[in-house]
Amino acid sequence: MEPRNRRATLVLLLGAATVIGAGAATGTLFGYGFAFAWVVHFALMAWIAGWTQQAQPALSGGYWRARPWEPALHRRLGVWWYARLLRRLGWERIIRNQRAFDGSRSGLAALARDTRRSEFAHLVLALIGVGLAGVTLLLGARGAAGWLAVLTVLLHVYPVLLQRALRARVERIATVAERV
Repeated sequence: MEPRNRRATLVLLLGAATVIGAGAATGTLFGYGFAFAWVVHFALMAWIAGWTQQAQPALSGGYWRARPWEPALHRRLGVWWYARLLRRLGWERIIRNQRAFDGSRSGLAALARDTRRSEFAHLVLALIGVGLAGVTLLLGARGAAGWLAVLTVLLHVYPVLLQRALRARVERIATVAERV
């Protein structure tokens, strides 16, 4: 096994154990409500960020191309309102420092790749969040399940939609730039 693959596997396993430990500790200290769900989601985000950095999944194929009907759906679902909220909270400034986009035509490919990577991470976490909410509901922890579900939508489902909306714009700009 290559060193990169070993590191990715190590991050995958240790990260999962850390998320479980952080969630259990928070639940024990503060109860299985909002604080528990918040810590679990942010621990999951740190875990998936570390894993994608090590594994560097290819993220190619037809799924990643924005469909012509998506921008209208994104507007109807309020994705741009969500983007404005993130901007007001200062999230855009934080992310801008991590993105490879330099504002040039040549940087569009890197920006599209960044949106795919972010979408992938949030998509994985949305699936995990739904699964966790379902398990906690089955275990009778309705408060934890509710908070996990609400935060899954706010912290992962909307970011997936936002990344797809951004990529639709990037693809449109890249197409226009190729013609010029």
